[in-house]
Amino acid sequence: MEEIKKILVTGDLMRQLTSGGSGQNGNIRWLFNLVSPALEMATNLPVSPVYFTGDDACIGTRIYAVNHAQPTFSNWVKLYHMDADARTLAVIHEAFADALVVAFELPEIVRKAFDKLGIAYVDLTIHPARFMDDLLFGLRSNIPGLPDALAGWVVYEEEIRIAAGIAAASLSKLSRLPQCEQQHNVALFAGQTSDDKVLIRGDRLMRADDFMDQFTELSAMHEKILVKPHPYARENNVVLALTRLFPNTELVEANFYHLLSHDAISKVYSLTSSTSIEAAYFGKQGIHLAPYPYAFSDESASGGTYLTIRPEIFLPQFWAGILGKSGVATQVVREVQLPRERSRMRRSLRNFWGADIFESVS
Repeated sequence: MEEIKKILVTGDLMRQLTSGGSGQNGNIRWLFNLVSPALEMATNLPVSPVYFTGDDACIGTRIYAVNHAQPTFSNWVKLYHMDADARTLAVIHEAFADALVVAFELPEIVRKAFDKLGIAYVDLTIHPARFMDDLLFGLRSNIPGLPDALAGWVVYEEEIRIAAGIAAASLSKLSRLPQCEQQHNVALFAGQTSDDKVLIRGDRLMRADDFMDQFTELSAMHEKILVKPHPYARENNVVLALTRLFPNTELVEANFYHLLSHDAISKVYSLTSSTSIEAAYFGKQGIHLAPYPYAFSDESASGGTYLTIRPEIFLPQFWAGILGKSGVATQVVREVQLPRERSRMRRSLRNFWGADIFESVS
């Protein structure tokens, strides 16, 4: 890897909204504001954000241009998993060659290019287990030795299982939902947003018609299927196909975790949603109808696998360990501790993903 002279904070700087414009500048700004104070304490390297601006100097625009594509949602889908060609690699190298890249959910075309070019990166995402006291993060990187450097920040599977038991105990105190009472062999289907990146296969998004045979099969297997739409996509094509074509389906608006607390529900289906991963922690069989594209581990952060880490990525001592492994000189900094606070990261992101059910006793 080249000598690191700066730190650039970015994310999916290629993602476009269906209505036009960047779909991720808000998350890039959030990450920059969250981690830049800690990075500036840990090293004297300059720290700056990289956004999608849409002008000729914009890295995202240039990647689209060398691939003879306009910055649109459909072209984002087509390029997302592509292997960068020589021209794309040249654009990415020019922009990031002497940087450590800290990112939130890099597109695969850029992440794989960083691997080929030897550009150091730390890519963050939100861990699927969102019922914990606060959000956990997944971290993947091409910097060797990070699991050792971050040993004190790793969250192990046993801790998640214990937290799930505490969550389940709380849920058992809630009133029972009528849709789940006096029923047997009930399944839950969890919807997703129509533009979810985990739905990308090849150069397109999977659709409802890709799964009709599986929908027919699971409908025949269960007395009832409760269909829980994503709160931001209540009428996407998958939800509509299920609820209109299969008479033993029922649309439900109840909280996802409240639904999981019912013994009648044995299986939780989704196309590729993290909800099917969460379901297993609550004693349900979580089933993806298509392969889930990510892996989380308490041992590895390489090869595209995410290392499961605690939410305190805003502390300088967290980044000091990473910077040391990347060859960046670190400054002597007083260890900073903020009192642990429930849902600090949920409030920071202004999204509880249904876990607000654990915030109240009402």
